[in-house]
Formats: sequence, C-alpha cells, structure tokens
Amino acid sequence: METDMQIREKIGSKRKLQQVYDIGYFEIKRNLKKTLILIVIAIVIFALFVIIEEVQLGKGIELPVDPADFAIRFLMMINSLVLISATSYGGSIIVVDFEKLTGNILFPKISRERLFVGRFLANYLMNAFVILFYYILVAINVFIKYSGIPKILWISLGWALLYVLLILSFTIFFSSFMKSTAGAVVISLILNMIVFSIIQSVLSLLTTIEPLFILPYYATIITGCFNMPVGDRFQTITMEGVEGLNLTMTLWNTPSPQGALIGTAIFSFVFLFSAFLIFRNRQNK
Repeated sequence: METDMQIREKIGSKRKLQQVYDIGYFEIKRNLKKTLILIVIAIVIFALFVIIEEVQLGKGIELPVDPADFAIRFLMMINSLVLISATSYGGSIIVVDFEKLTGNILFPKISRERLFVGRFLANYLMNAFVILFYYILVAINVFIKYSGIPKILWISLGWALLYVLLILSFTIFFSSFMKSTAGAVVISLILNMIVFSIIQSVLSLLTTIEPLFILPYYATIITGCFNMPVGDRFQTITMEGVEGLNLTMTLWNTPSPQGALIGTAIFSFVFLFSAFLIFRNRQNK
C-alpha cells in the first residue's frame, strides 16, 4: 500500500502538471490572434511562390524532373518566416510581466519555474504549428504536381523546427532582461538579420573556421539538407584586387547534420537556462 507521503507526492505532481497545462492553454488563447496573423503571412509567402511558378510555366519554363528540386524553391524564405514567428512569440514570454507590472497576478500560487515551462512549451508549439502549416502547403503543392512527396521535405521540416527552438530560445533570453517586448523583438531581429551576417562576412575574409557560433548559419541546413555535399561544405573564392593583391573568401554552405544538431542543442539550452535564471531572480520595479 502507498504511504501518505507517496500519495501526497502523486497529488503534488499532478497539480504541477495541471498548472503547466493551464498556463500553456492560457498562453495559446492569449496569442491566438498573433498565430492567425502569422498563418496569413505564411499563406502570402506561399502564394507569391505559386504565382512565380505559374508565370514561369506560362513562359515555357518546365518543372524540374526531381520533386525535391521543385519543393526547395518554396523554402527560399523559410528562414525569414522562422525568424519572424520565433521573435514574435519569444519576445513577450518573460518581459510582459515586468512591462505591464502583472507579476504573478494571473497565477498567484504558481512558481516562476512552472510559468516559464508552460509559456515556453505553448509558444514553441504555436510556432511549430505555423512552420508545419507552411510545409503542409508546400507538400500539397508538390503532391499535386508530382503525385508524391519527397522524404527530404520532412527532414527539412525537422531542421526548421530545430531552428525554431534556437531562435525562440535566443529571443526569450533577451525577453528575460529587456524592459519591453518591442525591445526584445527588435534586438533579436537586428542581430540575426544584420549583425550576425556582417560578422560572418568579415570572418570569411579572415579565417577558414566554420562559423558554428553564428546563429543564422544553422538555418542553412534547412535547404542545405536537400543537396548535402559529400566532401567539403565550403567553397573558397579568390578575387583579384588592386596592385596585384588577391582577396580570398571562405564561404560555408551548410553545417553537417551532427554539427547542426549539437550546436543548436547547446545554444538553445544555454539561452533557455540563462533566461530562466534571470527570470527567477528578476524583481518588479
């Protein structure tokens, strides 16, 4: 027979799980409008690529023989869609309590640990749904054209969802200490769209080291997995400069599957754990 202590522990565990579920459910309802807007954005992006394909067909440009080559055309902006959606969801996860001075008013008897877990899981699931929705649109279009769907498309989806985790964690980290949701979103976007790209460009001139510490680099495997190189995953370009000086650039095409998996997991854990520590110790002003 179970002791009173074991019974209380079971009840306590169920209560904790219920609290995490309640927080997640509330978070999904609170962000329903945001999710619908992101779905509309995904539809618009997909529609633009469909229009481009139809225009090309109208001009006599035939479809690729390989359905994978056709599918990859619709993923040219998937990195941007992930970036927009992940920063939109992640920007308010923590800072909203301090921005609106709500604290634990909505859930006064729930610890910040459970608040953090519930919100993170809910926002990741919503973000993943948006990306999955886009891939389903692409898969349907490919199936209509080729009567089949290449398996590599679902592998690409897996990498996209992993990249979602990375960017969401990165944005949550900024949300943990910024003063506003807008600030967390803007900083995350600027760093990923501009700053990291500049740093990677400069490093390509100075070193041949693979840029595994540059977050946007991990996005390249989403489409890079379609044609993963057997040998070197980089190319060296030499440009002739003035007075006989040559400029050499090392351009990395995509990380290896092992490198992408390990790097994304490490960075995501570091950002989430750091965000949690800051959130747990941060006080309302």
